[in-house]
Amino acid sequence: MVKKILITGATGFIGRYCCKEILARGNDYLAIVRKESDLQKNSKAVLADLSNREELMKVIEEYRPDAVLHLAAIAAVTFGNISEIYNTNISVTENLLEAIYNTCDSGTRVVLVSTAGIYGNQKDLYYYENMPYDPVNHYSYSKMVMEYMSRQYADKLDIKIVRPFNIVGYGQNQNFFLPKLVRSFASRQESIKLGNIGSERDYVNVEYCVNVLVELLTRSKIEIDKLNICSGVATSGTNIIDMLKEISGYTPEIQISNNLVRKNEVWRLVGSNERMLEFLGKEKYSGNSIYDILDNMYHNYYNELDKKCN
Repeated sequence: MVKKILITGATGFIGRYCCKEILARGNDYLAIVRKESDLQKNSKAVLADLSNREELMKVIEEYRPDAVLHLAAIAAVTFGNISEIYNTNISVTENLLEAIYNTCDSGTRVVLVSTAGIYGNQKDLYYYENMPYDPVNHYSYSKMVMEYMSRQYADKLDIKIVRPFNIVGYGQNQNFFLPKLVRSFASRQESIKLGNIGSERDYVNVEYCVNVLVELLTRSKIEIDKLNICSGVATSGTNIIDMLKEISGYTPEIQISNNLVRKNEVWRLVGSNERMLEFLGKEKYSGNSIYDILDNMYHNYYNELDKKCN
């Protein structure tokens, strides 16, 4: 049976990949966008304001989705407008849930995209879904509140919360650490200023993340309510730099800038993928290694820059 999926944040990095995967599996989607220009890029989009409940209810009533994927958010930890972080990540989410609750059938699946940042700094090496919240920045705080807030709609809606770790790939916003660094190598930047390069992260290629999301949206019955999307592999900024040197054959000057060092740094953010693998019916993680991800990103950026020069 073809599933009808309503998507917010469809024009973002993960959203664009999700739209392609949903169609590739023979399902349908409708993307809620906020700019007129986005309508021209996507024939399966509709213009609506996520803060306007009446507009949302009208869209939902007309489309009658089987499932909803909520990706729209301010996802940058360093985003400067704090009030906008909370308004977008909490108030807008509540508005959407309220509209779904009042319009959709009982049991409608809603996948809310949270963040691994809600774990903060823990004593354990691998972070499990049942660990306590310990966020250290406004972005993660807002996602923690979003998770709590969503519980009041769980009596009617089938809410699933995903906690992605570091989702990366070609096409990601250059403001994020990894694409910014890869592009710096591809452009042969002589000197690169960075913050903490000793902290460890868990990197997952975007295609693998999208596969998990679409499974959550389309599978008929799912017992779990929270799910990490992670590789379970720790990689430091220093490791990333060493791999890029090997891939590119280039060694820039690396400068550590105090202005780029985050206060309240999370020094190790690596997830347990046990629940995710059980959900997928896999014995081990099958996503691309961080080296392969970097290699793909580097050569895409290098070719992109080469075309511009020629």
